[in-house]
Amino acid sequence: MDMARGTTGDGADARRAGMTLVELMVSLVIFGIITAVVFGFLAESRRSYTSMRQKAQYQQGLRAVMSLVTREVRSAGCDPRGVNFETFPVASASQLRCRMDLNADTDIVDTAPDEDVTYAYDAGRGELSRTVGGAATVILRGLTNLSFRYYDNTGTLLAALPLSATDRVRIRAVDLVMQGETAKDEPVSYTTRIAVRNE
Repeated sequence: MDMARGTTGDGADARRAGMTLVELMVSLVIFGIITAVVFGFLAESRRSYTSMRQKAQYQQGLRAVMSLVTREVRSAGCDPRGVNFETFPVASASQLRCRMDLNADTDIVDTAPDEDVTYAYDAGRGELSRTVGGAATVILRGLTNLSFRYYDNTGTLLAALPLSATDRVRIRAVDLVMQGETAKDEPVSYTTRIAVRNE
């Protein structure tokens, strides 16, 4: 009878004891592994999101600059009153100056906005600046390369840069090539050909 009571007592004690130390340690290790995997996944997702956001913002900046340059190059040579000024006084691989008489007052150097615009790429700083009325403003940073290419009315590349006055008169299209890198060193590149409308 004591034996039966002892067996019953041992079984009841075992049921009340709960988990052993080994079982607890195994559970903690499994929980730790699962937690590490989940946090690793979340951290990688955040890094990926941040990288994609930075790349999208950088690309938006490139597209905005490309749109601005396109609008001004297309307007270059606008001369409603026949003043007959030089459309592209400067045309090199890293610098482009264009003129237009947007307000038809026969003056391209007055206070009218954006009638004499110069774009210049500083390779050492990786910056593109825009100069209007003598005031230069950096409009894009983080470029690894920027170049202008010029074409005549047959689509032939005018390659002797900087272009002479004779070749600048022949410009009918301008290629703008911009290359850069996001904060995560992801390369980004845009190229567009802009037709000059007023020549």
